[in-house]
Amino acid sequence: MPTTRIRVLLWAALSGALWALAWPAVGGLSFLAFAAWWPLLHAERLHDERTAGRKRAFVPYVLLAVFIWNASCSWWFFCVSEPLGTRLVSGFSPMVVNSLLMVISWWIKRLAGRAFGARAATFAFIASWLAFERLHHGWDLQWPWFSIGNVFGTSPHWIQWYEITGMLGGSLWVLLVNFMLDRTITEWKGGRRGTLRNTSAVFVLTLLPIALSLWRFTTVEADRGPGLEAVVVQPCVDPYTEKFGGVDPLKQLDGMLALARTVMTDSTALVVMPETALQEATYVDMNGPVPVYHGLWENAIEQARSTQRLENFQEEHRHAAVLTGMSSMFLFPKYAEVRPPAKPLYREEGLPEGEQRWYEDYNAALFLPAKGPADVYNKSKLVAGVEAMPFEEVLGYVSDLSVDLGGVSGSLGTQDERKVLVDASSGLKLVPAICYESVFGEHVAAHVRNGGNLIAVITNDAWWGDSPGYHQHLTFSSIRAIETRRDVVRSANTGISCFVDQRGVIARPTAWWVATAERRTVHLNSELTFFVRYGDLVGRAAVIVTLALLVALSFHGLRRRMRARTTR
Repeated sequence: MPTTRIRVLLWAALSGALWALAWPAVGGLSFLAFAAWWPLLHAERLHDERTAGRKRAFVPYVLLAVFIWNASCSWWFFCVSEPLGTRLVSGFSPMVVNSLLMVISWWIKRLAGRAFGARAATFAFIASWLAFERLHHGWDLQWPWFSIGNVFGTSPHWIQWYEITGMLGGSLWVLLVNFMLDRTITEWKGGRRGTLRNTSAVFVLTLLPIALSLWRFTTVEADRGPGLEAVVVQPCVDPYTEKFGGVDPLKQLDGMLALARTVMTDSTALVVMPETALQEATYVDMNGPVPVYHGLWENAIEQARSTQRLENFQEEHRHAAVLTGMSSMFLFPKYAEVRPPAKPLYREEGLPEGEQRWYEDYNAALFLPAKGPADVYNKSKLVAGVEAMPFEEVLGYVSDLSVDLGGVSGSLGTQDERKVLVDASSGLKLVPAICYESVFGEHVAAHVRNGGNLIAVITNDAWWGDSPGYHQHLTFSSIRAIETRRDVVRSANTGISCFVDQRGVIARPTAWWVATAERRTVHLNSELTFFVRYGDLVGRAAVIVTLALLVALSFHGLRRRMRARTTR
């Protein structure tokens, strides 16, 4: 059969389709990940055969494959109930940007192949892809949702060794199997020796980690640490018509507390409510000698009516700590040095020096221990384009360009400290993970390293309706539980709320958009896994190797140009 452009395109498209079929809540056939890159590797060979002696870019075929993958698995971005323009921006931006970033590793692979040969190309691709996944966890356009290791989020019995490697260990596993499979098929088609050896290597490389994981799954204690009775609340408040102004915020809070009461006992030690559960009107009176705060100001959070309502609830349940999401603000002191995303309190221009005051908005969590003062945590991993405008410190105040999703839009403030929320009366040391933060393994591990013995994920996934989005988001809780060997309590506004044990197994999952509350005993484990102690060693090593590779490629290109000049 002649090698045509259409044939190459079809093989490339098949690669994207396999990734979609493998991905959680889309195809859900996670084992297909072990072969998902092979059609694109085959397409690359066909392309090189078809264009032998002519320089033709392979990148467009790669772009087709990864865009099919991204679009098939994140189309739910279009489900926001916003104007068409907002839907197009919020939908296409992550698909296109992430696809373009995924192409870079293939481009590096091609450069390394031309410079150093086929084996170097394989090595370069694996290293640069892992480096890409690592770096995609920590910049203004961070979007690690499609890191390959996340494909096994619904198969926790396969990935118990993430407690050592972290999620990127799964990415490395899949990449190695794909390239070994490609080598086996290529040598079999070419009639070369070693096919049996390579086939055996594919099976061992695929099955040995699964076998070790199954052994660990059956031997690890899922209930390490003292028990604690926890309640998660799922209130089902519509974010478009009720959450941000449609229903009185205190009435919303009363509804959540009523749900919690239906399942609480005298032994309940923790109640968890979802992201942005508290939405009290927030303003400040600056007419007196000192500011008078009204609403959810972190400067005086104990004065907020919502806080007082929660304290009254705790009077009924004296052993229960409460964690809840909120939209809050903080007013900076006079003459404080501020930078974006701080916003001016006064809109007038030309104020005398020192008269302007600055504040920040936060997507935050309020923690009320059973005994002791209230504590606050501010979300630190923000969603680009919704909660933070990328590169705002360089570009200045461009928050007006952000997508407005109720009380959590515009560029928000963050905090650097990986805080643990402590209730000394129960021994609880809570790791707060607000929505998107549960996607970031090292971020959660840093909280655990600071003493956390239980993870609480609070989220509001209702923006995208009944779509694959909230199912995919749930899988990250299983991965974080395995990496840290911590129980997870998860409160989602409209679902899925649940509990996750230290093996990543989900218990008592709620139905979508059913107002309810669930109770379960969780365990406070204080032991540190290898991953928590040392972090993402796979990703760090990949970054170092990739940097060295780029230096080598630069020197190779420079030497080649110098030789070309001397031969003229």
